[in-house]
Amino acid sequence: MAGLKSSRPGAARRRLKGRALAAAAVLALLLAACSPPPEQSVPTVAWVEGQPITLAEFNSRAAFMGLGGDPAVLDQALRQEMIEELVRRRLVLAEAKRQGIILEAEEVEQQEQAMLKELDRQAFEHNLAMHGISREDWRGELERQLLMNKTLRMILLPKARVGPEEVRAYYQKNRASFARPEQILAQHALLPSRELAQQLVDRVKAGHDMSTAAEELGSPLAAGGRPTWLSRGHMPPALEKKVFALASGQLAGPLPSAYGFHVVLVQAKRPAARLSLGQAAPRIQKSLAAQKRERLAAVYIEQLRSKAKVDYDQKFLEQGRAASPRSR
Repeated sequence: MAGLKSSRPGAARRRLKGRALAAAAVLALLLAACSPPPEQSVPTVAWVEGQPITLAEFNSRAAFMGLGGDPAVLDQALRQEMIEELVRRRLVLAEAKRQGIILEAEEVEQQEQAMLKELDRQAFEHNLAMHGISREDWRGELERQLLMNKTLRMILLPKARVGPEEVRAYYQKNRASFARPEQILAQHALLPSRELAQQLVDRVKAGHDMSTAAEELGSPLAAGGRPTWLSRGHMPPALEKKVFALASGQLAGPLPSAYGFHVVLVQAKRPAARLSLGQAAPRIQKSLAAQKRERLAAVYIEQLRSKAKVDYDQKFLEQGRAASPRSR
């Protein structure tokens, strides 16, 4: 009897534990039946190989492109074109994952900073808010686009090589286009008043950096302040005559024109000439390689697209409103 009494508490505990596990299992089944799968809770505009392209992804891309946050106001053909772009990008990014191609943080940072340097920060932030896109969404779009471009470049690079014969043939056929006009390398500022232009001249003469000084006066230089090569034919004739008469290292201004008052700092000059094959070759090679990559990319992406199973939300295509969420 003593042995029987000592075994009863353990048996009772096992029965209670079994009942608790059974109850938990029933509860889990009930919850699963009442709750839709995660992918069904997200409005979806298309499916690529069974994987959803969400309405949020479409809206993020539209906002990134400056098309607003309401797909219903877009033309039906434009909606379909954007979905096709997202489909093709998804297919390329799937190839990137399959081949182990990744985007380094430094690559994103470098491109982001280069883009932001050309933008007015306040206007940029305003545009993001106006189109309902966060800075994180914007950066996510940038990352996806950069990874797509990198993937295509790496996959197609061996096929997009340009040989010296191609470079030479292009140069011979287009010799006239390699005639280089007289040019000056200069920093050029345009200010709204003579007084501001004179202040800039005085600061530069005092040893201040021209780009920084112009920005402080509210008239930042173009090209991020970097000196650029200027050719004749892009300025008012009277201004052009004065600017091209300047010697290397010379500062001039205020120079009036119909657009305002100009300040120009000439850093170098080079006379008119025709580029030799050796001088033109790097530019030709880069241009031909880019053209070849573009053609190859179009063919490659179309091959991926032709093999993929893609379904669309017809209501979204026609009206810009996603139908009730469902999986494929």
